[in-house]
Amino acid sequence: MVERREIEIFLTVGEELHFGRSAERLHVSVAMVSKTVQKLERSVGAALFERTSRRVAFTAIGRRLFEDLRPAHQELLDAFARAVASGRGVDGVLRVGFLGTATAQFVMRAAELLRTRHPGCEVRLHESRFGDGTASLRDDVIGVLLIDNFAVPVSTLAPDHSAGPMLFREAPMLAVSARHPLARREAVEVTDLARYEVLRPRAPSGQAVRTSAPGQASRWVARDGAEWLFAPWQADSSFAPGRSPADRGAGRSTEFGSIQEMWALVGGGHGVFPVPSHASVYDARPDVAFVPIKGAPAYEWRLIWLSAADNNRVRAFSEAACDYVAAHPDPLTATA
Repeated sequence: MVERREIEIFLTVGEELHFGRSAERLHVSVAMVSKTVQKLERSVGAALFERTSRRVAFTAIGRRLFEDLRPAHQELLDAFARAVASGRGVDGVLRVGFLGTATAQFVMRAAELLRTRHPGCEVRLHESRFGDGTASLRDDVIGVLLIDNFAVPVSTLAPDHSAGPMLFREAPMLAVSARHPLARREAVEVTDLARYEVLRPRAPSGQAVRTSAPGQASRWVARDGAEWLFAPWQADSSFAPGRSPADRGAGRSTEFGSIQEMWALVGGGHGVFPVPSHASVYDARPDVAFVPIKGAPAYEWRLIWLSAADNNRVRAFSEAACDYVAAHPDPLTATA
């Protein structure tokens, strides 16, 4: 087996055609260069260089080996350099997933701050669907995901995921049809939601098994083994305590696959759905009313990513997001 150092010595001798200069370039002894060349010649079974006291020249076999190895060796060095730049550097493309209109604007603000610090870093946005969960991270569609604690509870994250600090909180509100009796309420108790149909995000296509303990976020395992941690039953378990999906009965489990589907179902009176408070501003529409929910936990937003994909670019974006939040008490409504 030929070692990388032996290849480097051979290529250097081939470039210099001088053992002394080769030794100086490589910071080794002339004896080391000579022994290495001799070892390679024994491995090949033929001389690679013609050597006299005055000159060093390639043999036909040596020149052919040099011409074959040199570009391959350079490609190897270039590949390693690119890997180092990707892992240690910040320049390049970072794809960031988000869920919702206001969160997209927040990602853009954080990206603008990142660009002032690292002009060579480009952030590209990717809109996630309710049922995507962490699938986009696993599929390498995105590198970072901005998500809330109901879509992907931190406690359910697989060990190979990393989560950044909590960025900001929002009070929950109940989206209901403008014709719904709750639309006239100043607020609704979280325990009252058990009497109404709470819409559910549709489970990802191709799902095979739902595994979770009662009252915990669902873990969906697809046929290909990928996991989605979005909890299609989360609205029932978090906002309607004491009532299981089975208790809701037939005809009371309307599902949706996208944000626009959810708004259409709510506006049409087919169900209600808990949303973060920014939705009442960014997603206001005449057929939907927003009612504060008392006694429900707050939405908490943070960035998550695969631990194996952690690099300086991800950390720089996370730092920019934290710094933007620190400078803007209400980061979802800030204009600059």
